[in-house]
Amino acid sequence: MTHLYFNAIRLIWVISAAFILLEDKITLHKKIIQLGHPGIDRLMIWSTYVGDGLFLVFIFIVFLFIRIKTAVILLLSFLVSSAITQLLKHTLFFEYKRPYFYLENDRAFRQISDFTYHTEHSFPSGHATTCFVLFTILALHFEKKYLLQILFLVGALFFAFTRVYLSQHFLQDIIAGSIIGVLITQLFWKWLNPKFLKLDRAIKIMSKH
Repeated sequence: MTHLYFNAIRLIWVISAAFILLEDKITLHKKIIQLGHPGIDRLMIWSTYVGDGLFLVFIFIVFLFIRIKTAVILLLSFLVSSAITQLLKHTLFFEYKRPYFYLENDRAFRQISDFTYHTEHSFPSGHATTCFVLFTILALHFEKKYLLQILFLVGALFFAFTRVYLSQHFLQDIIAGSIIGVLITQLFWKWLNPKFLKLDRAIKIMSKH
């Protein structure tokens, strides 16, 4: 059932790319954040922590008690994809500013009270990378569960979108982050999963003797 998750993500990448190419990123961002409402600001602030590395480490620990294979691939995918994201942020794209850099003095910008905005290192989004590593691993682990695939897709999109809602990133930042997260996770899953299966078979054979 994982084809549902991955096909939907690819479609979203294509649609998002069309919006990004057709409109200036600041103008597009202003249109997106018009969807914001004070009633859901706090929800978005708390939800964005799902893309925090500490939350992923918590999920890693949980999976240590469920399936060590999944836990190991989750951690490796997170470490490598995060390293790639941070390397890009601080080298090739170190001059890329976050939305607040451009909107701070814009009278039309609705600033959320008691929220800390950042202005530097916008591209790509580290939170989006982490979100898509997490939900891609979940989609792969529960690959036969159709409804869970939909849930994981919605979760990945929603929690990554919080970064745009909170003006911490532009749309292209989270799309780039999602691509890094998904591709690295798929790579590690395809590489390590067969090795773990062989190990499982060997352990079963040894246990019989």
